[in-house]
Amino acid sequence: APDLTRRREPLESYPIESLRMVGTLERDKTIYALVRATDKTVYQVRSGNYMGQSFGIITSITESDIRLRELVQDSAGDWAERQSRLLLDDQEQKK
Repeated sequence: APDLTRRREPLESYPIESLRMVGTLERDKTIYALVRATDKTVYQVRSGNYMGQSFGIITSITESDIRLRELVQDSAGDWAERQSRLLLDDQEQKK
């Protein structure tokens, strides 16, 4: 089950489908992803940050995607893990 007592991060207020990965950067050997929300704000995230409304935690970042482990509740009320990816938005690269 997710930790409902921890402080929620800004990108957890958006559905994962509405977020766009627009790039990456590396600083001090840590890779960060740049994620644009629907309100056009760009957030810098790294492994361990949370995003999306299904308690998604970032497990890895590459130049082409962000991998997440989400927790979803089934009809019986049990929690299950689901792997998902947020792909680099190629349209952003062409601008």
